[in-house]
Amino acid sequence: MSEHSPLIPKVEAMVGYLTVEDWQSFYPYFTENLLYKVGASEPMIGAKAAADYLAKFYQTVKPADHVVRGAWQIDHRTVIIEMDAHYKRIADGQAIVVPCCDVYRFEGDLISEWRVYPDASNVYK
Repeated sequence: MSEHSPLIPKVEAMVGYLTVEDWQSFYPYFTENLLYKVGASEPMIGAKAAADYLAKFYQTVKPADHVVRGAWQIDHRTVIIEMDAHYKRIADGQAIVVPCCDVYRFEGDLISEWRVYPDASNVYK
């Protein structure tokens, strides 16, 4: 899905690093003042804040895979990814799927805004 977009491969590479929790390789994909917002939660600023949020979330579930259902670059700076995030719930070992849609806005070739819209209803059962 990334053959016609210069930005989608950057998102795919970043997601690869977050899936294996390689935070040092994750940080360089973002502007210093990244705005990270999950659903209706308060916005967080900076790649470290995003990594801290994800690391805490990964104490509840461990990432297994992200299956992309669609990926679109809609202008020179916006990418939308629809995916099914596959996790293993730590409490009971259950494999779960979290449908998700992410919107990324870029400044140049760095992500400056990342909004995540997950259906996390399976996570805390």
